Amino acid sequence: MQQTLQLNIIPFTAPLQEAEFAFYTTKHEGYCPIHKDDLNGAIEGIIDESELHYGNWLYTDFLPAKEDAIVITVNLTDCKYFAQHYYRHIIRNHFKGVADIMRKNFTNEIIL
Repeated sequence: MQQTLQLNIIPFTAPLQEAEFAFYTTKHEGYCPIHKDDLNGAIEGIIDESELHYGNWLYTDFLPAKEDAIVITVNLTDCKYFAQHYYRHIIRNHFKGVADIMRKNFTNEIIL
């Protein structure tokens, strides 16, 4: 039996090396949970880990800062796991208005 596979590969150069992101210590509907380790030490000296949700989690919606935001500059090259969250968010938002049918978790298959 012969099988044909189609791979969707979209190579691109990351548009940002470093950017500021707004994080929150409380969970909000629709926000992305970010484990402190995904930030590769970027929170050190900025926030006490005891303030984090369950001691490990921050949340972001990747939008400009709102009230009670903790703004952190993140190097996307150094924090590749956070970069995956960020680029998934960008891709998901791009296809929201373009694709009529889209699997809910298709962006989870993104590999950096």
